[in-house]
Amino acid sequence: METRRDRRRRVRWRRLRVLLAAGLVLGAGTIATLAAWTATENATGSFGASVFATESQTQGSPTYAAHPTSPGATLTFNATAMSPSVSFYAWVNIRTTAASTVGGTVALTAATPTGALGTALQYRAVRLSGPSPGAVCDATAFSGSPAFIAGAAGTYLAVSQVPGTPVASSIGAAGAQLGFCVEVRIAPGSASTFQGQTATVTWTFTATSAS
Repeated sequence: METRRDRRRRVRWRRLRVLLAAGLVLGAGTIATLAAWTATENATGSFGASVFATESQTQGSPTYAAHPTSPGATLTFNATAMSPSVSFYAWVNIRTTAASTVGGTVALTAATPTGALGTALQYRAVRLSGPSPGAVCDATAFSGSPAFIAGAAGTYLAVSQVPGTPVASSIGAAGAQLGFCVEVRIAPGSASTFQGQTATVTWTFTATSAS
């Protein structure tokens, strides 16, 4: 016959089995969490800066070289005996260096005269169809419908002025070239007091990369 003590033992044993079962379930959940699979993905980008530099040449400085500061390359106007209304011409070529990986634009951004004759001088300039001397820089460069970068047909600027909005000319990368022709004259009607006077003018072209 089952005694009261036996019944108590049987109840305690049932409770213990329930607790053990609950512990096994909890433990299984914990183990599953710790053993979860993981995976990662990576993506790497590489970067490098572009290269953009220019050089120039003129008749007086025929070897292409960088001329970042004044006086720069020598424009050959052969204008040592000027008279009012008589024009003189000189060309300048600008190219990107062989190491340039991007193109850009070139614009005339400044004109700086020095000397007493400077106040009587006026000019205009055009972009040639190609670099000189292949493209001729003389009066014919200003006839027809040229690409003016300063002045216009029948319109001259003082040599201390540049267009309010610079005219940008596109240039390619890696040795691409542009040619420009500059026309200078003593303004018509200038006073006789300018006789024997001299001046120098420095034109600044600014090249800007496309990116």
